[in-house]
Amino acid sequence: MRRCVLLLALVLLLMPGLVTLSACRQTRRDLIEITFALDWTPNTNHSGLFLARDLGYFAEEGLKVSLQQSDMTFIEQVGSGAAQFGIASQEQVLQARAASGKVPVVAVAAVIQHNTSGFASPVDREILTPKDFMGKTYSGWGTPLEEAFIRTLVEADGGDYSKVKIINQSATDFFAALETEADFVWIYQGWDGVAAEVNKYPLNFILLQEIDPQLDFYSPVIIADESIVREQPELVGKFLRAAARGYMKAIEEPAAAVKSLLAEAPELDAELLEKSQNYLNTQYVADAPHWGEMTKQRWDDFATWMDDRGLLESKITVDEAWTVEFLPGRETDGEK
Repeated sequence: MRRCVLLLALVLLLMPGLVTLSACRQTRRDLIEITFALDWTPNTNHSGLFLARDLGYFAEEGLKVSLQQSDMTFIEQVGSGAAQFGIASQEQVLQARAASGKVPVVAVAAVIQHNTSGFASPVDREILTPKDFMGKTYSGWGTPLEEAFIRTLVEADGGDYSKVKIINQSATDFFAALETEADFVWIYQGWDGVAAEVNKYPLNFILLQEIDPQLDFYSPVIIADESIVREQPELVGKFLRAAARGYMKAIEEPAAAVKSLLAEAPELDAELLEKSQNYLNTQYVADAPHWGEMTKQRWDDFATWMDDRGLLESKITVDEAWTVEFLPGRETDGEK
């Protein structure tokens, strides 16, 4: 009899643990698997995503998120449904939707509030304003977008665009390009600009929107497959709640963000990551009320600028290219 009582007591003692273990297993089985297509190798634009994964924020929303490095087909992966979410820039979203074979992606959050890109040049080239591009050589990827940026800035400064030489970059990175073939290049301040600082390579820098406010585009943005936005809004909300927590955590604990990125990509330079993270922590939210916010004016302005310069293959309804209705912290008043 005593043995039975002891056995019963042992079972009752272990039961909460068994129930908890069973619940954990059930939770793991019930996680929705999500593929997220990265636009490049892991970097500080992605910090909040890796933190949300590593700290269990996605799991708390019932999601198992695989952050996958991809080649330049990341938008097509999302548009085809091979990935449910991804990361891109505003111009890529607009061009994808305007293409003859429309790629149905929708921007659902801005990772960074303001464009941090512009044209950089070594200080000894004495390029202080866009008019100084005249007689100089630009090295880039050979896209019409870059040419339009340069033309817009030069002409706004009273210069002659035809006097700017543009070549396709053959160097391995922008440092090499500036040393071997070019006088100025297009960079993002939060990564290449910081890399120049780390390498003690002084640059002059012209921010695009300081010359033309229409060029304050969102880059990057988180994108989703249009069918998911339409048919699975709760899934989009879950993903963005976790992502927002991740980016806010990166702001609060930049060292944790750097640690998460280094664990994913140990080949990255720790000092570059640290300085880049500190820079972007001022940019993730900036002057917006919440992380992820986007405005109709910014989307319309940049779409108009692109369309006026023939950078969109067809007319599109810009409002269909983006939404903020799933962002945490917003009042759900149904307005953009």
